[in-house]
Amino acid sequence: MQPNWNYVKKTTLWQYEDLIKKLNSIKAYPTLWQAYNLDMTQAAILARRTFPEANLEAGEFPGGVLSTIARLKSAGIKDWGDLLSKVPSRADCAAFVNEHNLNFEEFIDLLNYLLRWGFPFQTASREILDHDNSQEMSNYRALKQHKLMNSFDILERGHTREGRSNLAELTGLSPNFVTCLVDRADIVRLPYVRRKTLIPLYGAGYSTLAKIATGDLAQMDHALKTYYWRVQGKSWENYKSVIVLKLLVTCAQALPVIMEE
Repeated sequence: MQPNWNYVKKTTLWQYEDLIKKLNSIKAYPTLWQAYNLDMTQAAILARRTFPEANLEAGEFPGGVLSTIARLKSAGIKDWGDLLSKVPSRADCAAFVNEHNLNFEEFIDLLNYLLRWGFPFQTASREILDHDNSQEMSNYRALKQHKLMNSFDILERGHTREGRSNLAELTGLSPNFVTCLVDRADIVRLPYVRRKTLIPLYGAGYSTLAKIATGDLAQMDHALKTYYWRVQGKSWENYKSVIVLKLLVTCAQALPVIMEE
């Protein structure tokens, strides 16, 4: 059976070659790549920890992903880097799927899982700033000047205390702001967390990934209710369906730790 390449675009929103390029982009950041280049046993553990309440026996997500991971392990795939090196093109992907008797669409589902859950999403630096804070937006010029263009750039160079000190000296920005910036870059590793979730979380006191991971759901709910009313004059109830606290806490607990004190 010929691979249905339209399924790739329909599922991932990317053409196959662009999808692989996007997945490989994390390799340019050694610290992040070391944290996320999991072997298949570690990958299965992360998937289960991210969706601890999924009824896998009933076929709920990520059951199919876990099955494919198990088949990749049996096929001798060492880690994600090993897998990506074997499927750089459509021809390589088709050959790999045929060689290991994999279902093509299930394999693409796995790559889509990697894109949206297994790997962090690269977020533009501007999108981790508070657009209502004129000083933060002014600081953006310094970030652009020193090529700190996205969350990966910031986290890779600032995940250690020494790195944050070096960034403050390099950019001329205050150490407190640099620490704030790196913490935000760490938080947006959470799946689907962008500025409209990040800034309220930060403003409500959940300013690090570690604080989110250890957050009490009732206390977080109250803090966000207070934030939305105090800062935006809006009801938190309007945002609960978008900012799902239980999922945020669960994912924060599952992610590999990158930030160093």
